[in-house]
Amino acid sequence: MKTIQLYKAILIVAMVLIAGSCTNFEDLADDPNKATSVPPSMLLTEVLRVMNNVDDEGPWSGAQRDNQFWAISFDYYGEQDYNWGSGPLRYTTLSNVMAMEKEAAKLDSKNKYGALAKFFKAYFFDYMSKRMGDIPMSDALKANSSTPVTQPKYDTQKDVYIEVLKLLNDANDQITAAKAEVGTGIVEGDFLYNGDLDKWQKAINVFHLRVLISLSKKTADINVTSELKQMIENPSKYPLMTGIEDNMKRNFSDENLNNFPFNPGNFGRNRNRNVMAGTYLNILKANNDPRIYKVADPAAFYFNSADPLNMNAYIAANTGDEQGPMQVASDQGKLSYPNEKRYYSSYVGEAYTLIGYAEQQFIIAEAINRGWIAGDAADFYNKGIKASMDFYAVSSADITTFLASPNIVYKGNNANGLEQILTQKYVAFFQNSEREAYFNFRRTGIPAFNVGPANKNGGKIPMRWKYSQGEFDNNSENVKAALARQYGGTDDINAVMWLLK
Repeated sequence: MKTIQLYKAILIVAMVLIAGSCTNFEDLADDPNKATSVPPSMLLTEVLRVMNNVDDEGPWSGAQRDNQFWAISFDYYGEQDYNWGSGPLRYTTLSNVMAMEKEAAKLDSKNKYGALAKFFKAYFFDYMSKRMGDIPMSDALKANSSTPVTQPKYDTQKDVYIEVLKLLNDANDQITAAKAEVGTGIVEGDFLYNGDLDKWQKAINVFHLRVLISLSKKTADINVTSELKQMIENPSKYPLMTGIEDNMKRNFSDENLNNFPFNPGNFGRNRNRNVMAGTYLNILKANNDPRIYKVADPAAFYFNSADPLNMNAYIAANTGDEQGPMQVASDQGKLSYPNEKRYYSSYVGEAYTLIGYAEQQFIIAEAINRGWIAGDAADFYNKGIKASMDFYAVSSADITTFLASPNIVYKGNNANGLEQILTQKYVAFFQNSEREAYFNFRRTGIPAFNVGPANKNGGKIPMRWKYSQGEFDNNSENVKAALARQYGGTDDINAVMWLLK
């Protein structure tokens, strides 16, 4: 990980060479005294660094609080509200992706970087669009082209997703070509899979499934069901993950700049301010889920050491609760903290999953439940639960007992079965996969998110983020046209985007 920091200064050069985002459109002149070429491996490392945005969306981040996995009990250190501002843009990172493509084109084995570039374009267009709605895409990143576009128009969300799906299909085809390319070698600069193209292809296809299931309300507009069916029925063309060892994950280390967010060094600073949230913890309690012992500690006030498996000793706060009473309860030992042994024992902690096998299994189970494809939904549902429990090293005996419990046995391809799939998918998302837990709630309403006096958004969980102020300053005509087309001209965080209608 030390190399990541060393690359950052060098990568500024590449960012300047091809930079052009929706908030910084001026044409930049080349400095003859600076380098005009950067190895694609270095650009890849920088793109992966942004993709692995662990400070903002990783474990125990604000994103995971918004997912209602934990709550903050001290108002001095943060809020519990859902009064969101503007969403993040990733056009500077996309300019690095384009630079990587350009540099890779000079190599004999160009396909490996070209395939990943297509995936990154799909990933970041999806990242922005599912947060805000319509975004600049076809005109974006053209500030330095032969026909410069400094005020790009906004593409509709439908067109964005048509392009995202095309990019993912093309990425899969190109990575197949890269693997067959003589002398291609590993992908250098890759700190996720150490250059393993087989694992990259599986992860890209799982992400493809994620995008398809996110379009579950749009089957009449886009060929979602046929595309998903084609992928599942053609595993030789679209290989998928076979276990949690294929997870796309970020590992932490004991280096100062790459510690797990919770670690022995910050135990005294934040131990008492982070408490388990009820939306998540109460699902575990209701189902006698053995994962509760892995992720949380019992509330000291209610805990009896003679009865270490007492589920009633696990007490959660709610994201909607006011922080004053929550702080008092926390000080009195009446709320459960994150598991001290698991999360504060080392600087390395547990790996952070971005795209995982458990999610894949739940997506397939949902597709079967909805009648999109044939198959045994119960089998995929059970495999998703087992994959999550394997991550926490739950014993085989406990897994078997859990899967046989009345609350958990699959209730069939109906609304009850769908709720089970989505609930267990939410549980498996705990402290990983960025905001996918929230996005699945937003799409399905499952599980119900808590709303209370701390909400500060009229008792609503937002549906989107606003556009950045830079867009109104530099691309006003186009952003206003996009707002008029989508949301009646108002940049409202509670407005419903095309994806959700």
